[in-house]
Amino acid sequence: MQLKILWIGKTKNRLLSSLCADYLERMQPMVSCEVIEIRDLSRARGLRGDRLKSAEGDEIGKHLRELGRIVLLDERGTEFSSRDFARWFQKEQRQGTRELDFVIGGAEGIADGLARRSHMRLSLGKMTWTHEMARVLLLEQIYRAFSILQNSPYHK
Repeated sequence: MQLKILWIGKTKNRLLSSLCADYLERMQPMVSCEVIEIRDLSRARGLRGDRLKSAEGDEIGKHLRELGRIVLLDERGTEFSSRDFARWFQKEQRQGTRELDFVIGGAEGIADGLARRSHMRLSLGKMTWTHEMARVLLLEQIYRAFSILQNSPYHK
């Protein structure tokens, strides 16, 4: 299985960026995972509102794989326990899913066209997280899920 995680803008906080790199490095023996940082168009082009969402959706769309299943991070999405998230990955693997593309949208949200293309919406819980924190949490939970599937002691 190949994972791709797309998010808007660079992770500016050095500590959070370091955590992202750490989890990516840890998961490499377990699963192929690539991170794509989409240029922040609110700064580059001064876009706002629906125009920004649409432009970000277009940029994200350029990096999505044709056969990849798209998972959007969304506060209204499905919540999993860590073990349930691991089982979800296992189910995807058993169904023959080869490519999963996780998308963390920008501050304005996700463009409607991209939302319609998604296969699932995933919530990291009811609390609100900064986009940079959501990156770390997603990477950690993916690492934890694959650790669970490989019976690694990390989850305990």
